[in-house]
Amino acid sequence: MSLLLSFFRLFWVACCALTLMAQTRLLLNMSMAPGWLDGFVFGGTVFGYYWTHPNRYYRNIALSTGFLGGICFMIPLIASPAMIPGQLFALTPVLFWLAYYGFQRPGNAGLRGLPFAKPLTIALTWAWVTVLLPTPPAQWTNLLFLLLGRAAFVFALALAYDLCDTEYDLRHGLRTLTRSLGIDRTFTLIYGSLALGGICIFANQHFNIYDSPKAAALIASLGISAWWLNYLPHKEAWKALQKPLIDGLMVAQFLLVLLTDYAFPRT
Repeated sequence: MSLLLSFFRLFWVACCALTLMAQTRLLLNMSMAPGWLDGFVFGGTVFGYYWTHPNRYYRNIALSTGFLGGICFMIPLIASPAMIPGQLFALTPVLFWLAYYGFQRPGNAGLRGLPFAKPLTIALTWAWVTVLLPTPPAQWTNLLFLLLGRAAFVFALALAYDLCDTEYDLRHGLRTLTRSLGIDRTFTLIYGSLALGGICIFANQHFNIYDSPKAAALIASLGISAWWLNYLPHKEAWKALQKPLIDGLMVAQFLLVLLTDYAFPRT
């Protein structure tokens, strides 16, 4: 059971990234069939989160998965060299993540050590990967509010992550925004970030990026997220699973949109 739980934690975040990519495709009525990009994002996410892990077992898996993700990135380029400029632009989140870790191991330098920059970098990286990568560049000018709303949602989750990591951050001398603000003001910022996400949903519905049923599903997911992020810290017995349960809000959001799409198909 312990080994199974370890594998779950190792790959769960990457699965959440794929669900947010699938959600973007669903919202924009794109094909949800997985491709090489999904392999690249899955491998890159596992690598990005675990390449500095103190356990060599985790690091080796992260390196192997990252290598396979790199192969998934290269295969389309070999088949179609004309895609190279666009694909290289897709690597921008890699620079965000390297800056987050300070371009070094064990990863306690760089933006990770700056209180506000840490959750902001995470939010921008996830929004870039899950909104821009699965969509054609010609559509990007229409996706401002989708990008901003996704970043606001992930920013709220990143703050909740920091609340779970308080003891680790204290041991390693990391300054975080949640420590600076305190619990009450951190939750005010979490709720404000989710509210910003809600405003972006209404903007996307207004500009016909997606229809009203999908907007309603997304609004419902933000309400569930606000309740869950407040409820979860009080469950001390769930301490070991708090972060995966926070990540689960991404999957829950996708499932709500998916159910709405089946119940109210766009004509």
